Amino acid sequence: MKNNFFKISSLLFLVLIFISCDKDFNSLDSEVIGDNHFDLEKEEVSVIAYTKATGPVQANNLPLNALGIYNNPKFGQTKAHFVTQVELGAENPSFGYDPVIDSVYLYVPYFSSLQSTETSGERIYELDSIYGNPETGKFKLSVVENGYYLRDYDPTNNLQSAQRYYSDDKNLIDPFKGTELLNNSSNVDQNNEFYFSKKELYIYKTDGAGLFVDNSGVVLSDQNDVTLRVIKERKTPGIWLDLKNSFFQQKIIDATASGNLFNNNIFKNYFRGLLFEVEEISAGQGALAILDFSKAELKILYKASAEPTVDNPNPIRTRREFSLKMGYNSSSTLRNNSINLLEYNYTSDYQTGLDNSNEVTGDEKLYIKGGNGSVVFLDLFSASELQTLRDNVANNNWLINDARLTFYIEKDEMAAVDKDEEPQRIYIFDATNNKVIVDYSYDSSSSFNPKNNKVVFGGIIQRETDEPKKGIKYTVRLTEHIKSVLKVDDNGDYQDNIKIGVSVTESINLVSTAAVKNTILANGSEINYIPLASILNPLGTVLYGSHDNVPVDKKLKLEIFFTKPN
Repeated sequence: MKNNFFKISSLLFLVLIFISCDKDFNSLDSEVIGDNHFDLEKEEVSVIAYTKATGPVQANNLPLNALGIYNNPKFGQTKAHFVTQVELGAENPSFGYDPVIDSVYLYVPYFSSLQSTETSGERIYELDSIYGNPETGKFKLSVVENGYYLRDYDPTNNLQSAQRYYSDDKNLIDPFKGTELLNNSSNVDQNNEFYFSKKELYIYKTDGAGLFVDNSGVVLSDQNDVTLRVIKERKTPGIWLDLKNSFFQQKIIDATASGNLFNNNIFKNYFRGLLFEVEEISAGQGALAILDFSKAELKILYKASAEPTVDNPNPIRTRREFSLKMGYNSSSTLRNNSINLLEYNYTSDYQTGLDNSNEVTGDEKLYIKGGNGSVVFLDLFSASELQTLRDNVANNNWLINDARLTFYIEKDEMAAVDKDEEPQRIYIFDATNNKVIVDYSYDSSSSFNPKNNKVVFGGIIQRETDEPKKGIKYTVRLTEHIKSVLKVDDNGDYQDNIKIGVSVTESINLVSTAAVKNTILANGSEINYIPLASILNPLGTVLYGSHDNVPVDKKLKLEIFFTKPN
């Protein structure tokens, strides 16, 4: 199985995230960033690399959200819950006379791709952005009413800034959550034994009263024979939950007279949304999906008629539908606040790696993990070698042709992790100034798969050619950055030797950042933001570091290639 996996800088970046998935990565950078520098001389520069835990991360209003349970043999368990406001599809609705709900359903599509169509007409899909085994990774899914009001603005700052919520804020939500199970179907696949099915979903033709009919509208004599039913609508694989009629009858349909449905500002305080909670069925079991909840369908199907009159005392009751909206989408008018609530149980190995990190000597092993995980920071150049290189560039006319960082994967540490659950790309960023490295901006290369854009900048995993094709290394180009550090600019100044950050990424096109709850202290620097794309990716990897104990051929190194005049 192929597995792929919060402020957005532009609509374009969001589109790029949604239309591709990690499974389309390859080792393009191994071809572009080659090792042939026959006419150049190489200098290897010292690097101090060390891991820092992110702690809780900003997790509200993300473009994508995780839901489920993911067990990574190296890093531990992630439980991802989700809470979201719900919005009226139409404000101040009129439901007609004596409206009674027939059914309520929620559909959230998975990221998937059509593989084939059977002779029977069944369409076969492959799921993307699922971690763990989707078919066997069952867990308990409970949907209940959320009673905690998700604010737009922060009252501690006189409502002058947007409210931030963090990945560990489940303690805010839990005291106010409802006790009534809303996904109460008798089908355990929707609650007590939920799993991410890759089957196409069918909506069958009915008589409006819940009975299946044939093409002529005649009620089928055998309501249990699926082969006799007529497919009215097909949907790609996704979450399908039949929700509790009586709750929505009282909360929505019967609430029109109260004024609580007059507009969405009033409604969001009256009905504060839905909470999706996950629980293990058995230890080590589960799967996790990355979802776009703004594309969900939440529909109430009901019957009602016009108001009776003297001339028409028994008006015909007709089947109608009313839509509710959920999730957050910065590119539309849909602005329902949401939080991805993350719970972690780290392995002892991962926790030890975090605890033993040393920003003075550098680490033997570097731990990069998305979500509420860890990032790596790099301090390049000792003071003396920086000055020496600057002097050689200035006085001896050394020309900087290429510079790259090479990170080797610690294969023994990652042996138990499936190749499809290795991060497909890492991302280098300017941690000092909370922005992209100049090489990122210089690279305009693009690909049919947008996640392979900026291939010259690099960071894409390079794999073995033989099965199981596990990862070998990641290479990132820093040529323009190194030039700016070693060469004076037009004003005769050098760019500061910044601290560099390294994270996993969900999309190279997403360069926005999100806050950490607690400042990260990294060898004298205060880091308050990390890449948003790292928060969206649940995967992790272990890399060889810069410590002297690391084998020479695996040690993290910065290589600079110069042309040195005779």
